Amino acid sequence: MDNFAEGSKIIVMETQLKIKTPDKHIIYGTFRPARRKSSTLLIFVHGLHGHQNGHIFYNGARYFSERGVNTFRFDLYTGEKGGRVLTKCGISTHAKDLDTVVKHFRKKYKKIFVAGHSLGAPTIFYSDTGKVDGIIFWDGSRPYSWRLKYIKSINAYLAKSGTEYLVGKKMYEERKDFPANDLLRKIKIPIKIIVAGKGQLLKTGRAYFKHANKPKDFAVIKGATHNFNEDGTAEKLFQATYGFIKKYT
Repeated sequence: MDNFAEGSKIIVMETQLKIKTPDKHIIYGTFRPARRKSSTLLIFVHGLHGHQNGHIFYNGARYFSERGVNTFRFDLYTGEKGGRVLTKCGISTHAKDLDTVVKHFRKKYKKIFVAGHSLGAPTIFYSDTGKVDGIIFWDGSRPYSWRLKYIKSINAYLAKSGTEYLVGKKMYEERKDFPANDLLRKIKIPIKIIVAGKGQLLKTGRAYFKHANKPKDFAVIKGATHNFNEDGTAEKLFQATYGFIKKYT
């Protein structure tokens, strides 16, 4: 059982899941049940060089569990056996894995929402959005606006953003000029666009909102930078997301 009572207190037990992909990889993730029985699931999608236990996903899972929403967070790449490697992935690879996760849960839940942070937004763009009931973008990414250094010997690009990291050629090409506006116009389900007020993607978020179909909503988390690290900003992010989920369940 996922929940059990200890006196008058309900203890929530998380479950580690391994979901097989059609191309024989393994998606590692964590399911956290709601404190009360619920037919709603929120799936978190992390961004570039992120992971399932980044603070907005780890703490978000607890926030939504307390409010009657089941959650699943997972790694798009990992050092675990059978997991993917970032340099071998493109945005479309991530999108197919998200589709696999949604398919795993679809028959179990009446409502499924996906929340994508940063590059998690393009991942959702490329996924089969017709299989979910609502989308939330958390400071969604734009195409690369700077040049990355190509390293021929490893067929990968070197990116610098405070720290250096490698992305494969497929990721670079798909990120370089992904057609966000065209993809947004194809989405026919409710969308919530949330941006960090002190981040660099406010203009991107407004463009997302402009091209998205109705029903749609837009929110700015004042004082927040891209990762919502500032005191109180993550909770405001969760509040805005929860209000959207509640509206459509």
